[in-house]
Amino acid sequence: MVECVYQTRPLTSISAQASSLSHTASTPRTPTITSAASAGSTPEMISQGRGRTPLNAHPNELTSAQSPHSSKFYPSPSSSHPTSHSDDVESEVDLPDGPWRRLWELRLLHNMQLLMRHPFDEPTATEIQQLWSKDVPEMAISYAQKKERCSLLNIELAHSALHLWTKSTDKQERDELFKLQQTYQLMCSKEQRRDVEEIPNAGPQLLDYICFTALRIVAHSLALVQTLSIDPWEPPLQWLYMGRGAGYVFHTAREAIKPENETLIAKFVNTPPIMRDPNELILSDYSRLAWLLDHPAHPSSIEAQTDQELNDDGVRSVYEKALSYTCSVLRAIDRKEPQGAIARRLGGFAVWVPIEFSKFIEQRRPRALVILAHFMSLWLDYENMWIIGRAGEWQIRCIYKNLPVEWTCKLDGLFAKFKHR
Repeated sequence: MVECVYQTRPLTSISAQASSLSHTASTPRTPTITSAASAGSTPEMISQGRGRTPLNAHPNELTSAQSPHSSKFYPSPSSSHPTSHSDDVESEVDLPDGPWRRLWELRLLHNMQLLMRHPFDEPTATEIQQLWSKDVPEMAISYAQKKERCSLLNIELAHSALHLWTKSTDKQERDELFKLQQTYQLMCSKEQRRDVEEIPNAGPQLLDYICFTALRIVAHSLALVQTLSIDPWEPPLQWLYMGRGAGYVFHTAREAIKPENETLIAKFVNTPPIMRDPNELILSDYSRLAWLLDHPAHPSSIEAQTDQELNDDGVRSVYEKALSYTCSVLRAIDRKEPQGAIARRLGGFAVWVPIEFSKFIEQRRPRALVILAHFMSLWLDYENMWIIGRAGEWQIRCIYKNLPVEWTCKLDGLFAKFKHR
């Protein structure tokens, strides 16, 4: 049984943002340009055109009101006073009804349909395209129309807003997309907690609904990695913890699904890549990257001799599973699996790798950071995917800056993989 961390742990970005919820936030504050320094690179400057920014600019290079991980939310004007309790905040988060909301939701739904028809540059398997372009949207709208639950529709709208945000170069539009992305994400978060509690008594259709909502939440948190702060650095903890929470949902739902029931989630998991065998994912050969475990100093040095971390079998096992999963993705890349399959594997790191690894990242243990950097290096060849962007490069640069100097040599080979711009 995997540990359930789905929405039971206050995530840094969500809780920090929620604590600043205010009824006065509906008007963006005067924008200020923040620092965008990163190791060994000169960041692109904000365009001099009116309200326009380069598509490949990091959110730190934009105004604080534009970044999806800014510390402001934009709730309904009916909200009362700010509070530091995330549950209280979530109960108040909503968008005021009216033409502005209706027009945006129409655009977001339209964009969602277009995005799901062609999510990648390469053709997508017919079964998967049918699921995400027809079955899942119909499921989301059907449940919302019956006023039973809106978590799936809300995360779909948040995902669509984030996609448009990554493509937009207009400041005012980005501000509005930011408001929408954050609000719908929190609205989903509130409802999904209730949905998960219903799994033991849920029928096949509701189990499909809950599982696909969890899948979309993981994909959304993966896409949000490219928006994380680089100065100061914010590790991708939200994605890592959300992945483990989704793993709990899938595990619990699998136990509740009866073999005779044909479900959409069963159809999804049985479509390549098949990702349910731990022997292929977290217990596989990791010799290709085993050198990352070694202390960088000479074995006879004081630094190496005082490094006792791997003497703990539990800690070593966590690192070995993270390396095994990374190597499983490398093998998939070597087999030239299509983009959609690789995207699923990249997102699966957060589902399969033990939660202790996320805690090691929180503690900024050098060995964990080095392993994460090498996993992020797999993202570099997939920058054309909108859910990836330049997240891999930015995370590697930040990890390098936050490593003890003796460990930085473990990342030397990664910088050569950065695309020249």
